[in-house]
Amino acid sequence: MRKKKVIRVPTTGTFDFETLISDEEAKYVDKTALLYELARRKADSQLFISRPRRFGKSLMLSTLKAMFEGRRDLFRGLAIDKLPWEGWKSPTPVYSFTMSSAVGETYELFVSQLAKLVKELCAEAKVPYDDEGAVSGRFELFLKNAAAKSPTKKIVVLIDEYDEPVAKFLDDLETLKKVRSTLHDFYEKLKVNSGSIRFLMMTGVTKLTKLSVFSGLNHLKDRSSDARFATLLGYTAKELDGPLRENVEAFGAKNGMGFAEAKKNILAWYDGYRFAPRSKERVCNPVSLGSALESGELKGYWESTGKTSLIINRIERAGKLPSDIENVSADAFMLDVCDAESLPMESLLYQGGYLTIKDVRPGDPDTGKEESFVLAPPNLEVREALKRGYLSQVMGLRESPFNTLVDAAKRQIASGDIREVAETMLFSLYAQVPPGWRIKDEAEAKRYFLLFSAMLGANPAPEFPSVRGYADAVIETPSAVYVFEFKYGKSAKAAIRQIRERGYADKWIGGKRPVTLIGINFNPRKRNIDMPIVEPA
Repeated sequence: MRKKKVIRVPTTGTFDFETLISDEEAKYVDKTALLYELARRKADSQLFISRPRRFGKSLMLSTLKAMFEGRRDLFRGLAIDKLPWEGWKSPTPVYSFTMSSAVGETYELFVSQLAKLVKELCAEAKVPYDDEGAVSGRFELFLKNAAAKSPTKKIVVLIDEYDEPVAKFLDDLETLKKVRSTLHDFYEKLKVNSGSIRFLMMTGVTKLTKLSVFSGLNHLKDRSSDARFATLLGYTAKELDGPLRENVEAFGAKNGMGFAEAKKNILAWYDGYRFAPRSKERVCNPVSLGSALESGELKGYWESTGKTSLIINRIERAGKLPSDIENVSADAFMLDVCDAESLPMESLLYQGGYLTIKDVRPGDPDTGKEESFVLAPPNLEVREALKRGYLSQVMGLRESPFNTLVDAAKRQIASGDIREVAETMLFSLYAQVPPGWRIKDEAEAKRYFLLFSAMLGANPAPEFPSVRGYADAVIETPSAVYVFEFKYGKSAKAAIRQIRERGYADKWIGGKRPVTLIGINFNPRKRNIDMPIVEPA
């Protein structure tokens, strides 16, 4: 770990490795040993990796660029400085660009911007540029000419935000198909000319259109879920103990906490991202952690750096809220591919960083059952973003009144008084469900209840088992237990009767905490709940 005068961790503003490593007031957490393993194999050097936005992908590419260019002066004291890295003896020309520079409002503007990008690459390589022909053909000429001019007869190509041009037209399928076709031909030239490319790395937020754009790139090795590189982007708990320890100590001093308590709180807010099913390693969001360590405040930073409209648009198009976000079932295909036409919500939430791997369910070769996964939000920051941000925004709830409602609900639940939450707040939230969204049965109405309860900070346990069945939800606090039963088109009395007849609350009766029963009925004629019944067990 290189020593620095001041213990500042970079946040969103530093994407360039040389700028960061030359800043005497910034700290670089050494990832170069992992980058060495990623890039050293010449027979395994055409790669792709996806991570959520603001996770350090651009900085990673900048570091790879300096490595291949042989900028050893920048790596003094870092792990790779002691390794037999080829760049120290045989630097290779590197051409790095972001596809966000090719984004346009129309297909024609997209093609024009893509051609401009290729023209700039030719100028950088000092090779001829021809205005004639398809832009993919011009890109191929650049690749050939740049490699021919290289001292090693090879070049390195680093492409950031490969999916940006596609994401622009997800709501315009006709234009999307044309953009996707052009990108397919453009990216295919990387495969055709792979013999001239020493190393290729493409990055993006999602694996959108992998089935089409990536069909021209089926030679790429996907490192997104590779256990060897699970901690390449983001900070681990061990790094909080090691190179970031003094930062955590300074954060704790600002907030009257010791190191252990400060670390625990930081991890609860920003840790939890698990990118590799074969590894249990989890990492913190780097921009959020860096922002918290610098400001001394635990709050949401990642969402404020720029939210994508993609997920909001998908939820609105579906006409319903996502299912229980704390226990989302997924298979390997869902994690690996996000088709632009169908836009599976679970895939978007996972690849966008709003869900991560919570648990792995092993397959069974004897029965043919495949491995599957349980997804959930990684940490408090993302849970707050989903509850206060996306769900409230989609439903048209203004943020300030909604935050006031949430804060009041949390206080009442913590104090043991849930009547106001059940009778007034839930009614207000159901009233906000857009008119075009159908709540057609008990399961659908109950799902909204569970989401609303989570948004209000209650975090209910759904389908809680008893000897004679399952309570729809149970909320436990240090001072009280609440047992819920939900009905559709019946009555709150029927819900209470079922709780008592089936003994849903028996487990807690006679204990130190008071037990309260809550019966709720959704009335489809009113499109809202009737007055709930709240009574002691």
